[in-house]
Amino acid sequence: MVNVADLYTLQEFDLAVDMRKLRLADIEAHLTETEELQATRAAFQEVDQKLRELSASQKELEWETGEIRAKAAVIEKKLYGGTVRQAKELEDLQKDLEALRRHAGAEEDKLLEIMEEVDATQKLWEKAKADIGATQGKWEREQAELLKEQVAINAELADLHPRRQAQAAEIDGSALSLYEILRTRRQGNAIARVERGMCQGCRITLPMSLVQKARSGLEVVQCVSCERILFMN
Repeated sequence: MVNVADLYTLQEFDLAVDMRKLRLADIEAHLTETEELQATRAAFQEVDQKLRELSASQKELEWETGEIRAKAAVIEKKLYGGTVRQAKELEDLQKDLEALRRHAGAEEDKLLEIMEEVDATQKLWEKAKADIGATQGKWEREQAELLKEQVAINAELADLHPRRQAQAAEIDGSALSLYEILRTRRQGNAIARVERGMCQGCRITLPMSLVQKARSGLEVVQCVSCERILFMN
């Protein structure tokens, strides 16, 4: 004798397991970096690289400007130190000094521009750093919640599996085989409740004779349309 109520209880176990497995798969898919985090990191890395390049250029210009100023100081010392007396040599030194001063002025103009750009980029860097910190923190909190949920679901499955197996052991072999076949065909729903003479699996109105057979719950009665096993309280 088959107790359809036992089959229905088995299906409830199986659906509960299926639901948790689907959630676990969804959690697994989200245990990775989000597009938002990747985009924020990429934006920070871009600004960080630009700031490094500008800072390197600034240091290089500062060094070059210092070298030019040092050369100019040496020439200026010769020019006004009284050690050079020949007019031609003095004239040449004056020209060299003016050329170095022009060169230094041009380099200092470049340096001023790049310092302004460094300052602006530094502000962008600080904002990008704050953005990635906030995004990273949000992502880490979400990951922690997902991992916590994953542990809880695995614990639930560890409880459900033996209960499901114990329930299956109480069911007639042929009825269990039919149930498994229908579960595969009907996306996990092998059994349909009957309400107001209607199969809730495919929503057709059932012949009264079929409803009467299903009411007893002591034999396997299948829907004439979707073939699901019919169950009535």
